[in-house]
Amino acid sequence: MENSASILAAYKLIRAITDDSSFIETLTLVQGKSLLGEAAGEGVISGFATIDDIQVGIFANNSEVLSGSIGKKSAKKISKTIEDAVKMNVPVIGILDTSGARFAEGIKAMEGYGGIIKALNLAYGNVPTIMILKGNCFGMASYLAASCDFCIAFDKARLATSSPLILAAQTKVDTDKVGTAKVHYEETGIVSRIVSDEAELRDCLRNMLDYLMVSEKDSVDNPNRVCNSLCATSSMRDIITESMDKNSFFEIKSEFAKEVVVGFARLNGMSVGIIATDSSQNERLTDKGARKITDFVSGCILHCMPIVNFVDCKGVENNLQSENGTLIKDVADMLYSYNVSDNAKISVITGNAIGLGYVAFASKRSVDYSIAWDSAYIGMLDSVATANLIYGDQIAAAKDKASVEAELAKSYAEENCSASAVAESGYIDNVILPPLTRQYLIAAVMMFSAKR
Repeated sequence: MENSASILAAYKLIRAITDDSSFIETLTLVQGKSLLGEAAGEGVISGFATIDDIQVGIFANNSEVLSGSIGKKSAKKISKTIEDAVKMNVPVIGILDTSGARFAEGIKAMEGYGGIIKALNLAYGNVPTIMILKGNCFGMASYLAASCDFCIAFDKARLATSSPLILAAQTKVDTDKVGTAKVHYEETGIVSRIVSDEAELRDCLRNMLDYLMVSEKDSVDNPNRVCNSLCATSSMRDIITESMDKNSFFEIKSEFAKEVVVGFARLNGMSVGIIATDSSQNERLTDKGARKITDFVSGCILHCMPIVNFVDCKGVENNLQSENGTLIKDVADMLYSYNVSDNAKISVITGNAIGLGYVAFASKRSVDYSIAWDSAYIGMLDSVATANLIYGDQIAAAKDKASVEAELAKSYAEENCSASAVAESGYIDNVILPPLTRQYLIAAVMMFSAKR
């Protein structure tokens, strides 16, 4: 029942992203009064619907009702929707457009927030949780955006723990740059995707729900397809898209920590999580990159999804600026997430796997099956650094130091760090030509997805 013209905008968005005539509203007539006036439907629309025939629980703040503020009764509607979705084992989708707590209700509103946060925390890991930032999301509601699997933001949305006017005054930053969707997409990593309209939002949701809720489907791509375009100089995104089922790669957080690429894809119809280290952006892992991986691995764990690593990494950043403790803690958290995961984990070393680049992403201690391209380099240090450590005196005494250094580095790499040499020592399962990547990945994922 649509109980006020002022809530048509929120209804319109819900109906735009859900299947036709599928939305069933709950707690429709709940209404409260305060010093601020009446709140039709308590400024929240809640209920259940389907998106591409996948049932979801959904709620939406409406900014046109008391600025979308959240009070005791509106919080109860939201909490009940989340709790019912968990009982029904269906995803939770929240649409946030709120100026914050309804201050006229005082502690009652705070208690309501506590209920929402607890309900969402308990839902996380049990069902997929997706928050959508439609407009403003200020105050304690901002924490909901970071307490879920994925956060999608409209390009004009704002996310902040307080009013941007207050935050800007404290930091002397331009108000227009505080808490924007762009900031949270590129700098904090809270936002997974940015959309510009309802149609783009619907497509994004359909993709996410498909990968999270449909673990396997028929593939129209040939499992034996040879990826003839792949070679040692291929870009990381080309490697991913060629190896996976055609047109299936769905990337998230693409502008945050660009040395890491994460997303979902289909591999012979199987839903898999992709984690790739992209040396064209940065040969070494940063603290932000480690956090990006940790968050994504955690999501894959929660949804029992196989993980495919594409590795081209020379370890972690190595400079004074990185030695502030943040990098150490973030990398340690990343390592923990990999090692406690029971998911099938398959690695393809496409370039370098040096130091932590090997230990984290390709070590037999952390992955089930590892493949290396025939051109891969695997070692503790890069070949030049290793040559100087082992043959430093010989290089220093040479007339043509650069030539001798290069020759010794090449010789050492071929004997000790080539893919075939490492495989002979039992640390890599197989060495392959790049065009065969897809076939080997399909076989490995099928084999280890059934592990106990």
